[in-house]
Amino acid sequence: MGSLRSLTELSLQVNREPSTHEALQLLCAGAVALTRSRNVLLARMNDELGAMILTHGAGKDISDEILGKLIKLGAKQGGGIVGYVAAKGASYVAANVDEEPLYQDLFSSSKSEVAIPIQDRFGRIRAVLNVESDQPDWYGEEEVDIAEGVAALAGHVIARAALRDQTDALIEISTAVEQATTEDELLEQLLRIADDKLRFTSCAIFLRSAADGSFVLRAATGILADRVGLVGYEPGDGLTGWVAREATPLRLNQPQTDPRWRGRLLEIPGEQIASYLAVPVISRGDCIGVVRVIRRASENPYHDNRFTEDDQRILGAIAEEVAYGLEGIRAMRRIISIERMAAWGELSAKSSHMIGNRVFAIQGDANEIGHLLGEPELDRKALQDVHGSLRVQISRLEEILQEFRDFVSATQLSKAPADFNAIVREAVEEVFPRRTPVRLVFRLTADLPQVVLDAAKFRRAVSEIVENSLNFVEEGELTVTTDWANAEVVAQARLDRSRKYVEVVIEDQGPGIEFERKNLIFTPFYSSRVKGMGLGLSIVKGILEAHGGQVIESGVQGKGARFVMLVPCQARP
Repeated sequence: MGSLRSLTELSLQVNREPSTHEALQLLCAGAVALTRSRNVLLARMNDELGAMILTHGAGKDISDEILGKLIKLGAKQGGGIVGYVAAKGASYVAANVDEEPLYQDLFSSSKSEVAIPIQDRFGRIRAVLNVESDQPDWYGEEEVDIAEGVAALAGHVIARAALRDQTDALIEISTAVEQATTEDELLEQLLRIADDKLRFTSCAIFLRSAADGSFVLRAATGILADRVGLVGYEPGDGLTGWVAREATPLRLNQPQTDPRWRGRLLEIPGEQIASYLAVPVISRGDCIGVVRVIRRASENPYHDNRFTEDDQRILGAIAEEVAYGLEGIRAMRRIISIERMAAWGELSAKSSHMIGNRVFAIQGDANEIGHLLGEPELDRKALQDVHGSLRVQISRLEEILQEFRDFVSATQLSKAPADFNAIVREAVEEVFPRRTPVRLVFRLTADLPQVVLDAAKFRRAVSEIVENSLNFVEEGELTVTTDWANAEVVAQARLDRSRKYVEVVIEDQGPGIEFERKNLIFTPFYSSRVKGMGLGLSIVKGILEAHGGQVIESGVQGKGARFVMLVPCQARP
């Protein structure tokens, strides 16, 4: 009765422990006390290696040299009793290890041993609990029952950890779906999360082409990554094509034996595939894609590497998130397209009006030249005045055309690795006047990484912000700062929080921008200045967004404007 009470108390203690590692360590220590063993070990299955690894232990002889040891699965000598139990899936009691041909000598003190398999609900071995005593014939029926109870608790902890990993993956994917602005970004994030959190050898995503209805490879891990956008399946072609046509999940062990198998577009050689799983991506009742995962066959015949119902359920949930994300991105693309058409219409109307005004003025000057040339005597002073007027009008016409060209080409990038601080300094110094009461202050953080960007376009964006500030500042300081962007500003800019960004902040001591104007200043044609078409800040926004970044204004009215430009980069070292 006392042992049962102690086992119950151990169960409550383990259930309160959030850390999987600490919970399993508690179980090993509890097993030592409850079975009065000298040593207790837990070996967990490593599916990538197809072998067991000693991960946890408690007792007098446990050391770092023991933990981390790899144990092969096998029904013969070589893997020891733990490897044998993992292969056979049944408990094993060794009354005297000196008489056991299976015994592998880990501890010279061991005389008797019990090994108990820990299986998931599909019967797959997830771990083995091993208790060892320095006395022969130590383990009776009660001790074995206690060890099996501890093993059951360990199975619960391991299952809880697997469920937590799956939940974390779905949460990360859901977040990625909310933040992704392009289909490629969404699919790249999905592959990264699946690779980090789920036990897939490889993953590939196929989306239906609007052009011909085929399912084109849009994202993949492994060797297929180099063929993204170049290959795909016709509906009904092979297993993946069948899933696309039938809009039905498919889970197979040894898929090579299925009559629908074609062996095309594989991440690993077909003969090495142990298990295949593919689910359709359904949007509004229509199959628009397929998410496919495979697992490599284990070198160990006793290692069960098949996909399960749980794997199919989690992959189906991922496919639902993909469908949701694609619907949102494509809906936004349609809205943007409509807005872009409206913007082009407005741009056409405004540019026609402004160019028309300049042409009208040029025509007036041309008529004046004709009139002066028809006079009996040539008035050189009048001709010089008309010539000056023509030059002004043509210069303003060129400014309008250049602003128009910059607006059109803002998102057309030619990227290359570049020194972020150097580009920022160059851009500012190019446009900052040499003689001005405004003082320029640089605060550039050292050791920022190289960024991949279009240097010319980014300089254009920085110089536009500087020129904009100088138009509203008569004295004081203009401060230019570079640094890593913190999580708060990344969230404020509505960017992908799983990525790292560098920032350049340009602050002035002018009047600042009213709160109600902050969202308007980046829209085309909005300007409080007479000069130009009002495209400057919208060009900046287009350049930053094309780089996967953003620009925001976070100053306080009356204290100056504060423009923050964010650019994605590699992870912080």
